[in-house]
Amino acid sequence: MNKIIIKAKGSSDEPYTVEFLLDGNRLSVFCNCKAGQFGQICKHKTELIAGDQSRLFDESDSGKLTEVSSLISRAASVKDLASQIADSEQIIRREQAKVKKIKKIFGDQLKSGIEISEA
Repeated sequence: MNKIIIKAKGSSDEPYTVEFLLDGNRLSVFCNCKAGQFGQICKHKTELIAGDQSRLFDESDSGKLTEVSSLISRAASVKDLASQIADSEQIIRREQAKVKKIKKIFGDQLKSGIEISEA
């Protein structure tokens, strides 16, 4: 069994540990974040599988990520799915930021009063 451990950036200052376990021709991926502890997919696994260098907590793990990418390239459908998830999550984050900004503008207008056109 071959094990590759990569530290991934999370929302706190502490990294999450993502383990890639290769047993024969089977690759399993685990993360110690809350979602990962419940066996759910998480952005740490998804983005590392997609080859996202920005998710690395420590740049010295880039060689390990290259090794993981090499393994994943032998399972093309998985890499494609991970890339689709990572892209979609990035779009969601951008759109959530837009909604937050618009809500602030809307709230400010409601507080200061909104002009009503005469009928």
